[in-house]
Amino acid sequence: MPPFASIETRWFFDRDSARYPVLRRWFETCTPFPRAANVSAPEWKGRAGGEPDVYLLMPGCIDMGIKWREGTLQIKGRVEDLGARRFDTRHEGRVQRWIKWTYPEVPAAYRGLFAQSERHGLATASVHKTRALRMISLDGGAPREVGPDRVLDRGVGFEMTEMELDGERYCSVAFEAFPDDTLTAAGFDAVVAGFVGVLDEPLGLEASMAYPDWLCR
Repeated sequence: MPPFASIETRWFFDRDSARYPVLRRWFETCTPFPRAANVSAPEWKGRAGGEPDVYLLMPGCIDMGIKWREGTLQIKGRVEDLGARRFDTRHEGRVQRWIKWTYPEVPAAYRGLFAQSERHGLATASVHKTRALRMISLDGGAPREVGPDRVLDRGVGFEMTEMELDGERYCSVAFEAFPDDTLTAAGFDAVVAGFVGVLDEPLGLEASMAYPDWLCR
C-alpha cells in the first residue's frame, strides 16, 4: 500500500466517554458544515474479531509508532511537530505531520514479535478500541460532511475512540487531514476550528499528544 501522509491533532482523556457526556454529544451531533443527504449518525465499530491493536513500545521513542492491527503491520513516523495551535480562545492542541506505511502481507515470524513479545525481550501494549468516524470532504474546496466510507482525494477524518489498556478505560478525540500539503493544511485549520468552535468543554494542550506519547506515559 502507498504511504499515507497526514496532518493531525489529538486529545486523550482518562476514563471512557461516559465520563464526558458533553464531549460525546458534541462529537455525535454537532453539524458546523453542510452534509450530504446520505450522512447518518456516527456508527461505533470495534476491530475485527474484537482483537486489540498491539503496539511495539520503543523506549524513549515518541516520534514513531509500530503496531499490529487486523493482520497488518503498520509503521507510523512523525515528520514534523508543528507545535501548539490555538483554534479559538478555549481550545488548544498540538499539531503534527505524520506518514504511515501499511504492510498487509508479512511473514508469520513478524507477527510473533507482537504475540510473543516477552520471548523476544520486547515490550508491547495491547489496546482494545471502539471507534466512530465522521468524514469531511475538501474535494470541492469548502468543507462538506460525507459518509465515513467515502473515498476522497482530500479530506479530514474526525474520530472519537474508546480504549481499554491494562484494564483501564480511556477515550480520545482526533482530527486527521490528508494528504499532507498546503491546501489540506488550510482546510484542516478550518475544519478543526469549525467543530471545536461549538464545543463548550475546553480542549487543553496538556491532553494533546500522539499515541506514542500517550503509551509512554
